[in-house]
Amino acid sequence: MGNSSNSSTCCDGALGENISWAVTYSLLAVAGSSGNLLVIYLVYSARKLRSASNAFIVNVCAADLLVCGVWMPQEAVALAVARPPRAAAGPAAWRSLLLLALLASLFSHSLIALNRYALITKAPAAYRDLYSRRKAAAMIASSWLGAAALLLLPWLVAAALGRPRPGACLLFPASSRGGCSLRLCPYPAAVTAASILAHTAVLLCAYCKILRRVQASVKRVSVLNFHANHPSYPCARKDKKLRLYVSFVLCAFLLSTEPLVWVLLCGLVEPVPALLCNLAWLPFALLFVLSPYVYTRNNEEFRKSLRAVLGIELSRAAVEAAPAVHAVSR
Repeated sequence: MGNSSNSSTCCDGALGENISWAVTYSLLAVAGSSGNLLVIYLVYSARKLRSASNAFIVNVCAADLLVCGVWMPQEAVALAVARPPRAAAGPAAWRSLLLLALLASLFSHSLIALNRYALITKAPAAYRDLYSRRKAAAMIASSWLGAAALLLLPWLVAAALGRPRPGACLLFPASSRGGCSLRLCPYPAAVTAASILAHTAVLLCAYCKILRRVQASVKRVSVLNFHANHPSYPCARKDKKLRLYVSFVLCAFLLSTEPLVWVLLCGLVEPVPALLCNLAWLPFALLFVLSPYVYTRNNEEFRKSLRAVLGIELSRAAVEAAPAVHAVSR
């Protein structure tokens, strides 16, 4: 978990643990960078995918790409060479970038949840007015501006009060004490925990309302006793699939963020074992890797675009055309 990995290995000098975490971060960096870049490329190349909903997905992929493509490789190298976290000014800047990308990613997850709530519950005209291109761009810009404001807040407060500038705003810098225990840096840990809790509340509110609406739709179909040959029955099946998908997205977010929240809150009061910090950080790091899959797995347009990019559609068309050409020739 950031330099908690470095600090833990500096405490006990376990080179094997260092290498294990370096390999883990390397694999996550490759998988996360590939997935996020692929989603960004698909939206950029396919005109059908250029919508407000997908713009928010691209935004979360851009934030996740900063973590997977920039911070994780640097962290893997730092762990592989057993470099202390304060050995150079570079790591402090990288970890400030990590906090910026982390907060922007959390804001983007909330924007996606609110967008899908409006898409499902509001009339098409009201949705188009609420998520016009200009308003969607303003929302995306606000996610990065809000993250930057939270990152720079200690410096702004110090400048306003005429106090000395604070040190580098590391996410988990801290000093080790009592063997392999870490005292987390108060401000970044508090901001991260508060942001996760706030965005969890937004996701719970938005997705639970979606689930209630879908559940009511399924109950209506059940009460009216629609059968499989009824034209409205497929809509009920789509509602059930949507309910499963929303539950999947919500569970993925909760399972990946809640362990880290508890570690951060405990770390504000007393030192936390470095191994516990790493184990809580790993599911959260997986969120940056799996976000492209989580948000696109249920989208048929993304699957079609991906098959087109991989050449599957072309090869399938060639295989299907071959028997027809052979039959005509005969």
